[in-house]
Amino acid sequence: MRLSYTTFLARDVAALATFYVEGLLLEEVMASRDERYREVKAGDGCMIGFATETVRPLINLPEEPATGTRSLLTFNVDTIADVAPAVGRAVAAGAELVREAMETGFGQYQAVLRDPEGNTFRLSAAIAT
Repeated sequence: MRLSYTTFLARDVAALATFYVEGLLLEEVMASRDERYREVKAGDGCMIGFATETVRPLINLPEEPATGTRSLLTFNVDTIADVAPAVGRAVAAGAELVREAMETGFGQYQAVLRDPEGNTFRLSAAIAT
């Protein structure tokens, strides 16, 4: 089994997709673009989708109130030196820095951020051992 898609329900799919393209340098899949949905390639075949709330009835998903951070994505960069520029690009594109990059207890050097709609993500690089 492998993860192929993750989809966020978004208030503004165009703006959120643009953030991931400009802020994280992901590539938009133009063939999937419409007024209700956008999609970006997140490497190794995994896609991130952004859909309007209009998809709820299509997938039989009831309306639910937002309850805070429930998940986060981690994007790996090649080296520790690549983390700071990646954070800078993301912040310049509209991300909020939640935690400065630091060494973790699990062998990573990573920063924690939120995208313009409040979804949490990490920018991370393995610490050489």
